[in-house]
Amino acid sequence: MREIKFRAWSKTLKRFVPIWSAIETRGDNVLRAINSDFIVEQYTGIDDRVGNAVHENDIVEIDYTAGHHEKWDMDILARIEDYYDVDTIVRGVVHIWPSTGVIINHISSENPEQFVGDYRKPQYLHINKDCVVIGNIHENPEFIERHRPYQS
Repeated sequence: MREIKFRAWSKTLKRFVPIWSAIETRGDNVLRAINSDFIVEQYTGIDDRVGNAVHENDIVEIDYTAGHHEKWDMDILARIEDYYDVDTIVRGVVHIWPSTGVIINHISSENPEQFVGDYRKPQYLHINKDCVVIGNIHENPEFIERHRPYQS
């Protein structure tokens, strides 16, 4: 069972504050943020590959590979090469979707031509513990401006 944790961003102080100062609770239930100054974000249940807790609105980086292919030499009956259609670093903003799990959107890539290739840029990707937290949308708002979600 995943641990239920939250953090709170203060719009006024422009930093994360202790969660108990930002929420109203009743027993074990979080009722609401005390006022509109606070943005309460939930822990996703995932720690990144260096041990950082991943929360909603974090910006993460993942090594993305897709389209695995193998070349075989039929004379020696052995695989001689492995390659991927896409092998790049992808960044995005973390969200929790109850129906699909932990995803990123606002997706960008170090190599956009290779990442998209013959395909449309995905609107979201699922993530796991192989990601690395590189920031959050509060301290790095320019990320959102540069990487708007795909519009068809």
